[in-house]
Amino acid sequence: MNLLRQLFGREDAKATQVSRMFTQVGPESSPDRRLAAAELAGIRRDMMRAALSKTLTRHGIPAAWLGSEMLMATSRGREPGMHWRLVVKHWDPRLLTHAVALQNSLVVRLLGYDPTAVDWLLGISWQFDLPDEADCPPLPQAGFWTADSRPAAPPSPAAPAVPVSAEVIAGPVRIVPPKPEPSPADAPDSVRSDLDRLLAVRDAELKRHAAGPGGTEVTEPMYLKTQPAPLGSVRRPA
Repeated sequence: MNLLRQLFGREDAKATQVSRMFTQVGPESSPDRRLAAAELAGIRRDMMRAALSKTLTRHGIPAAWLGSEMLMATSRGREPGMHWRLVVKHWDPRLLTHAVALQNSLVVRLLGYDPTAVDWLLGISWQFDLPDEADCPPLPQAGFWTADSRPAAPPSPAAPAVPVSAEVIAGPVRIVPPKPEPSPADAPDSVRSDLDRLLAVRDAELKRHAAGPGGTEVTEPMYLKTQPAPLGSVRRPA
C-alpha cells in the first residue's frame, strides 16, 4: 500500500486516537495549554527541518534546491497537527522525476525521529518558488500525454557508399544464372558419363604410347617367333 495512504488515509476509528506527545500535556489552564502546544509545535518543526536536511545530504541533493514550511493545521475528527510544505527553489527535471521517492524518504526519516508523527503529520504539499522560470519548459501539445512514452529504436546505420573506379565503365550487367544441381534421379547418368570420359582419355593415352615416335603402327615385339626343328635334320651319333 502507498506510504502516504497509510499515513494520511486512516479510518475514523483510528482518527480519534491522541498522540502520546499530546497526552503529556495535563489538564491545565487554557494559557498553559496554548503555551505547551506552541512549544510542541516548535519541537515538531525542528524534527521536520532536521529530517529534510539529513535526507538531502543522504541523497546528495543541494540544500539550496529545496526548502520547507511547517504550518499548524487542523482536521475534522483529528487533533491539531502539522502540514509540511516542500518548496522547490531550483529547477531541475531530475528533482521532479524522483519527487515521490524523495517524499517517501522524508516521511520515513521523520517517523524514525518520532513514531507518533503518523498522528500529527496531517499532509504534505509541494510549492514552486523559483527565482527564474526561463528554464522551465512550456506545456506540450495535447497528444503528448497519451503518446507512447517508450523511446524510439535508433535508425540502422546506412551502408557506406562504394567509390566507383575511373577504369570501370558503368553499364548493363549480365547476370549468369547458376547451374542447377543434379537431382538424385540424374545421379547415375552423371556418374556414367564421367566414367566414359575417363575411359576415353585412358584409351587415347594408350594408343599414343603404342604408336611410338616414328609412326602410328604398332611395333613388332622385341623377340622372334620360334618353331620346333624337324626330326630328319637331327644327326644320330656314330
